[in-house]
Amino acid sequence: MISVIIPTYNRGYILQTTLHAYFSNLVSEIIIVDDGSNDNTEEVVKNLAKVNENIKYIKHKRRLGLPSARNTGINFVSKNSEYIFFGEDDVILSENCYSVMLEALKSYSLDLIGTNVKYLSENEDYKKYFLEKIEILFPRSVYDIFKFKAIHLGKRKIYEELKFDEKYILSSYREETDFYLRAAKKYKIAMIKNYLAFNLPRSMCSKGGEWSYNPILYEFSAIYNNFRFFIKNKDLIKLSFKDCLKEQTKFVVERLRSLKAKILK
Repeated sequence: MISVIIPTYNRGYILQTTLHAYFSNLVSEIIIVDDGSNDNTEEVVKNLAKVNENIKYIKHKRRLGLPSARNTGINFVSKNSEYIFFGEDDVILSENCYSVMLEALKSYSLDLIGTNVKYLSENEDYKKYFLEKIEILFPRSVYDIFKFKAIHLGKRKIYEELKFDEKYILSSYREETDFYLRAAKKYKIAMIKNYLAFNLPRSMCSKGGEWSYNPILYEFSAIYNNFRFFIKNKDLIKLSFKDCLKEQTKFVVERLRSLKAKILK
C-alpha cells in the first residue's frame, strides 16, 4: 500500500479542494504535516479526518521548513506501507495517477518515479490531458535531474535512508533536486513525462506556502540554495567550476527577474 505525505503551511482555505484528489483504494494513509500554520488548517484537516479515518495530522510547533516537514512525514509512515508518495497542498492528481506511476515503477524495475506537473491556467480543465502513451525520462545527467518535479512515488526504504536535507533554507529551492541526485547515485529512478499532477491556478492558491515569505527573502534564499546545491554536490554533478558558475549566473538573473515581477505586480 501507499502512504501519501503532504506538507502544508497556511493552506486551510484550499485543502478541502486538493485533499479529495489524493483518496484512493491504493492509499492506506494520507499524512498531513502542518509546518506551524496559524490559519484554520488544523480545523479543516481534522474535520476531513472525521469522514476519512486514513488521514493523519501532525503539526510542528513552529515553522521548520519544507525539508523538515517532509522528513517528519517519513517518520510517521506506518510500518506496513511499502511505498511513499509525496504530494503538495496546491496540487491535484489525475484519477489514474497512482496506478500509472506504480505500474511504471514495477514495469521498469525502478526504485522511485516522478511525474511531470502542469501549472493550470484559469478555468483550464486538467482532464483534457488524456494519457495515450506513457513516456519515461531516465536521467543521464544533472540536467535531466533538473527536470524532475515535486510529485514522486518510491520505495519506502529510499526515503528512510536518504531523507531530505534540512539545511536548505526558506524557499528550500533545490532540496528536491538534491534528493533526486543522491537517489540516482544508488537507486534506479525515472520520471513520467506525461502530466499526472496539476498545480491549481495562482488565483486559487496565492496565500500560504511559499507565498507567505517576503519576496526579497524568498528569491535570495533560492539563490543561496542553488549555490549551496552546486557546492555540496560538485562531485556528483560532474560539471567544471566554469560550468557551475555559468549555471549559477544564469539562475541569479532568472531569480532577479522573478523578484522584479513580484515587486511590480
